Amino acid sequence: MNKMKTCKVSVLIPAFNEEKYILTTLQALLKQDYLNFEVIIVNNLSTDNTRKVVEDFINDHPHLQNMTIVDENLQGTNHARERGRKIATGDIIAQLDADCIPASNWISRGVKLMQKSNIVAVTGPYDYFDTFFFRRYITLLAQIIFYPVVDTFSQLFKKGGIIIGGNTFIDATVLEKAGGYNTSFTFYGDDIDIAKKVFSYGRIFYSNQLILKSSSRRFKALGFNTVQKKYRKAFIDLIFLKGMKIEESIELIHPR
Repeated sequence: MNKMKTCKVSVLIPAFNEEKYILTTLQALLKQDYLNFEVIIVNNLSTDNTRKVVEDFINDHPHLQNMTIVDENLQGTNHARERGRKIATGDIIAQLDADCIPASNWISRGVKLMQKSNIVAVTGPYDYFDTFFFRRYITLLAQIIFYPVVDTFSQLFKKGGIIIGGNTFIDATVLEKAGGYNTSFTFYGDDIDIAKKVFSYGRIFYSNQLILKSSSRRFKALGFNTVQKKYRKAFIDLIFLKGMKIEESIELIHPR
């Protein structure tokens, strides 16, 4: 991969019924201090006005030649990401969720961190900005303190690493060599799977500098303990066992 600061970044955004959230995400991308990037929004069988909202946004900003929307008719986050990856032209693939709000230096910081030696992927913590104070900062603190340790030991024992699905930068060439995204995963476990695949080609760097604001809607809809249990199960199954396919109904994956 070209490690120059001017390398191109392809931001992939899966979107299933995201009309309430995605405009805020796209507006934040307008404010990036890094210029050489494209945004690929993948409409994943939305039944609301997601596609129209994105189209109107693009039409209202005619200078946005770097932003496009495409459709993927197979349901699932990895189906959407793989659709976007196949048409992406960047040296780096950036994974971003449609309910996240990247800071103005999110891309530039991700690119800078990717320039470290033998790094094939960079990831960082979520800041669940729309939940109550205690939960917001206790979850952020847990990610800042414990995730880097888990990531280090997972890689030390060659079990993969930690990747935060909607806050990750991956070397596009490595992702291609690794076979792209595993579309058998509907949601839980997809980030752990891709970490195991790209880890074979280099180091995953979990950086507390790469904090990303994210909606806590899944916690609110399903309950904090329920969601955390699903993530823990996915991690244990895929890292320490042989791995398993975790199926979820689409409404559990994408609560509104």
